[in-house]
Amino acid sequence: MRRIDDPYFPFTPDTAEGMLPVSDGHAIHWFTAGAADGVPYVDCHGGPGGRGNAGLRRLLDPDRMYIVQFDQRGCGASTPVGSLEHNSLQHTIADMEALREHLGIERWIVGGLSWGSTVALAYAEAHPDRTVAVKVGGVWLCRRADTEWWYQGVRRFFPDTWTQFASLVAPARRHDLRAAYHEMINGTDEDMAVRAGQSLHQYEETFMHLEAPLAGPRPDRGLPYARVFSHYATNDFFLRDDQLLADAHRLQGIHVSLVTGRYDACTTPDGAWDLAAVLDDVDLRVVNVGGHYPTERATGGALAEQTTRLLDLLAARGVA
Repeated sequence: MRRIDDPYFPFTPDTAEGMLPVSDGHAIHWFTAGAADGVPYVDCHGGPGGRGNAGLRRLLDPDRMYIVQFDQRGCGASTPVGSLEHNSLQHTIADMEALREHLGIERWIVGGLSWGSTVALAYAEAHPDRTVAVKVGGVWLCRRADTEWWYQGVRRFFPDTWTQFASLVAPARRHDLRAAYHEMINGTDEDMAVRAGQSLHQYEETFMHLEAPLAGPRPDRGLPYARVFSHYATNDFFLRDDQLLADAHRLQGIHVSLVTGRYDACTTPDGAWDLAAVLDDVDLRVVNVGGHYPTERATGGALAEQTTRLLDLLAARGVA
């Protein structure tokens, strides 16, 4: 039974799932939920290195949406697990196209949170003809300044968290924690790789939460997550600097829904603000008491409300 003040949609079980062979020996795990005759929506998970999260469907309307989720290459139940070979943002975009065709979907809303917003925006800019609308939160443009903030700038607000994160690195190398952590995570010292992987995972989990989480980060997720994350970060997330802003003109005529928490210390709100400034059809919601995590009431409630706003807008326009 739901509380009467519950801002979220009811949770619904999977309606189907499968494994889709793609390219270079990879197969991606996918699963669906919601109304078979609803507006198709594909959810891109966070990370890089995360996995599809069925719980996030509570931010989506199961009566009006046909919800598609999948695990990106090397993530979740996709195989080979943890593989970094032939694993890039461009591969993920191609996998989404393969999944869309496999499910017989002509056009869909693309969405996601955090890194998922990056994937969704990059897909929409690559395939605007297949995109009904874009719905993202915790907007991460992966600019050089964004990466610098993640590894170094967080110290301004979380000096204790950052100091603990930096403590595994020799003082002379702490000016470039991205490179130092990538070496430790992928080095021959297996014990150090595990320690570094868990340290990176715990570091992010600490400053992502405006409210304290009920449970701490899982040790078994540390190294697998960190390996994929560090692989993408070291390759500048397979994007040119400012690419998502420079190519935003490709979204002309496509409605883009943006939600950002004013106190999001992971994907800072200037990303959503800067993107909104170059779009012609955008709805930007800044959640004044919101952080990064969608499980927190203010941010999650705004994301759920934005779902209804988007679907009503598309219906009024006769788009969906």
